[in-house]
Formats: sequence, structure tokens, C-alpha cells
Amino acid sequence: MKDYNMKSYKLIIYFLALGATVVGTAESIITGILDMLASDINVSIGLAGQLVTVYSLAYALGTPILIAITSKVDRKKLLLAALCIFVFGNIIAVLSPNYALLMISRAVLGVSAGVFAVVALGVAAQIAPPEKRGSAIGTVLMGTSLSLVIGLPLGTLIGEYMGWRWIFAILGVITIIMTVPIVKAVPKLSGQEAIPLSKQLAVLKEFKVISGLLTSLFFITGYSVVSTYLAPLLRENAGLNSNTISLVLLGMGLMAVVGSRVGGYGADKWGIGRTLIASLLLHVIALFFLPIVAVTFSGALFILALWMLGAWTTAPALQFSLVTMAPQSTDIILSLNSSAFHLGVALGAVLGGVVVEQLSLSSIGWVGGLIVLLATVFAVNSIALKNKQNVAEQLKRV
Repeated sequence: MKDYNMKSYKLIIYFLALGATVVGTAESIITGILDMLASDINVSIGLAGQLVTVYSLAYALGTPILIAITSKVDRKKLLLAALCIFVFGNIIAVLSPNYALLMISRAVLGVSAGVFAVVALGVAAQIAPPEKRGSAIGTVLMGTSLSLVIGLPLGTLIGEYMGWRWIFAILGVITIIMTVPIVKAVPKLSGQEAIPLSKQLAVLKEFKVISGLLTSLFFITGYSVVSTYLAPLLRENAGLNSNTISLVLLGMGLMAVVGSRVGGYGADKWGIGRTLIASLLLHVIALFFLPIVAVTFSGALFILALWMLGAWTTAPALQFSLVTMAPQSTDIILSLNSSAFHLGVALGAVLGGVVVEQLSLSSIGWVGGLIVLLATVFAVNSIALKNKQNVAEQLKRV
């Protein structure tokens, strides 16, 4: 592998973050155009909402399988292939005459976005200096959070004035343009040694890895319980209208970007364990106080900013923690984590719906907080097991 100077290494990371922004927009944009899309293809909003489920399931189930199959493929070629398939998925969406074909496009987009995200994170960790790997992962994840700040509101605006098909057309064009600098900047990086899927999944025999993945699952489930039904909660609790809710969402997106940077920086400077536990506890506190504090516009801004800071600081620290637990299987561990993440999104949406129906909208904050608290327990256990193993290995060398 060639040597990287600081300038070229950072440039590659920024291009990968740009790619994460584009594929992240394709994922999140459905929530902004759900009603207009449902009306255009003549289905109910509930049925249209299943486009989110299909995307998440394709991402969760398809990504680890494809990552395992392509373990020996050059990472640069795999990035390019994922982007080409992503463009194809957008073309299907643009041309979709009915709900069935649109569902297929969401599945294609989900799988291709999953492969790109996992490989991009792996490349970032591989080319970054050891002391900068947390920051590199955080920067790529910041691209995903930028999709909430830029992609979601801008895409919703385009859909409102030009039609939802134009969103996917523009995403496809941007992706084509974006592949040029990525192809030029990213060096050839060999894949990991071809290992059978059964052996790659052997990492799941280690309870520290299982605890880490369960941390991801419950962390994002608690997050999704609240995020899925946040707009109705703000309308009911604080009496906010669509315009003020948009401002709140923008503020949340900005704090998500900040959190991504803090998480990567903290993992490098303060340690993975401290950063991860502190951010999860902040997440828990914010959700517990959400129903109480978010009764005014200013209160909602404050508590939701804390929530986003905690949640998005957790993400890069947790990714980095999992990478250090299985450095010989970086891609497979990241893909399994992505699967846990997207299964958590689907589970949280379903559980949140049950809570809203059976209890109340305000209850989603407390339920979400309890689930993230469970994630914190698994995080503590995972870190403790990892530290215990490190001590044992050091004693063996003595």
C-alpha cells in the first residue's frame, strides 16, 4: 500500500463522507415525501411507509452476505460497483409506474447503500493513521448526518415543487459525478483474505462482540422509538406547527453533525470506553426528560439538541469499538453492525407505534430511554470483557 500524506488521506475521507451524504439522503428522504408519494402511486400512507421497511431489511440482510462474498475484491472496485448499482436503483425509482417496482428500487438502493457504507468505513479505518482512525470513521459518519441537515430538507423541497421522481433523478446524477473524484482519489486496497462466511461469522462466538452488536441494536431501537413519532409528539406536547418543527429538525441535524465529530475525536483523545458510555448516558437522560422539557419551542430545541449530541457521539465511538474487537474481520463486523442498526430502526418504529396506541405519545421518551439504558449495560459489559482480554494477553507476553 502506498504512503499517504495528511492532505491526500483527508481528501479521500472527505470524498467518502460526500458519498455517505448522498446514499444517506436516499434512505431518509422517504419520510419527507411519504404523503405525496402515496398519493401519486395510489396507495395508503401506511403502505407507502413499508418502503422504509423494505429498504432497512435489504440493507440489514443483504449487506453482510454481499460483504462476505466480496471479501477478496479490491475495495476501490467494490466502492465503484456499489455506486453503479446505487445509480441503477435511482433509475428504477424514477421510472417506477407502480408500487411494486418502487419497492424493488428501495431494495436495490438499500443493498447498494449498505455495501458502500461498510466499505467506506473500512477504507477510512484502513488508510487513516492509527491515532486518527476514530476521527476518520467519525468524518464518514458525519456525511450520513449531513444528509439529515441538507439532503432531507432540500429533497423534500424539490419533491414539493418538482415532483418526487426528480429527487431520485438528481441523486443519480450526483452519484455519477461523485464517482470520478472517488475513483481518482481512493487507492487500490486489497480486500481481506477470502474466508468462508462460517469462519467470518465466528466473531459472534466472542461475547464481547455480541454485547457490542446488542449495544447497537438497542441503542438505535430506543432512538427509533422516538424519532419515528417525533413530529406528532412536538405538535401535541409543544403545540408546534410544521414550520417550527422544520426549524427544530434542522437544529437536530446540525447537532448530529457536531456529535459525529465529537464521537470520533473523543474515541481518539479520551478513549473509546469513556466516550461511548458518556454519550449513551447523555442519550438516556435526554430521552427521559424529553416529554417534560419539550413543551415549548425553546425547550424542544434544547433537549433535542442534547439528544442528537449524545446519539451521534455514540455512533462513531461504537463503530470504532467494534473494529478494535475484531481487527481481522473489519468489513464483516461493520456489516453486522449495520444490520443491527437497520433492524433496530424497523423494531423501534413498530414498538413506538404500539406505545403510542396503547399508552401515549409522551411515553415514547421514557420507553426509548429505558431501551437505550439497556444498550448502555451491554456497552459496559462489552468494554469490560475487551479490557479483561487485553490484560490477559499482556500477562501472557510477560
